[in-house]
Amino acid sequence: NEAVWRSRYRARAQMEEMHERITSILNTLMPPMVVAQLRSCGPGTLSRLPSHRFESATIAQSDLIGFTQIASKKSPQEVVKFISEIFGRFDSLTDKHRVYKVETVGDAYIAGQADRPLTLENSPLDVVLFALDMVKAAHHWSRKRGQ
Repeated sequence: NEAVWRSRYRARAQMEEMHERITSILNTLMPPMVVAQLRSCGPGTLSRLPSHRFESATIAQSDLIGFTQIASKKSPQEVVKFISEIFGRFDSLTDKHRVYKVETVGDAYIAGQADRPLTLENSPLDVVLFALDMVKAAHHWSRKRGQ
C-alpha cells in the first residue's frame, strides 16, 4: 500500500533528522572521546556510564573586565553580538591550541586540558599559550571596537 510506504518514509526521515540533532547536541556539549564512549555503551547500560577521574588538569578562565558596565549601556542584542565576537575568537584558539572549551557563563570563558578522554594531551604549556592568545585576542578586539 502506497500510503503505508509514504508514512514509513516520513517516519524514517523524522527519525534520521532527530538522530542528527541529538548527535550535534552531544558533539557540542561533550568532548569527542566521551561521545565515542557513550556510543559504545549498549542498550540498558546508561546506568553504568563511565565517570572519569583526572590526575591533572590545566584550566584557563577569562573574565572580561568592565563587562557589566559596558553591558549596562548596550541593548541585549548588542551584548550578545559582542560576546559572540570575542568568544568566537576564543573558540578558534581552542582549535589552534588543542584545548577543550568547558563552558561559558556570562562573560566567563573556561577551557583547558586534562587526561583522556577530555583531551588527547594534557600540556600546561599549551593552555598557557592559549591563555596568552586569549589576552591578545581580547586586546585586539577591544582596540578594533575603540574601547
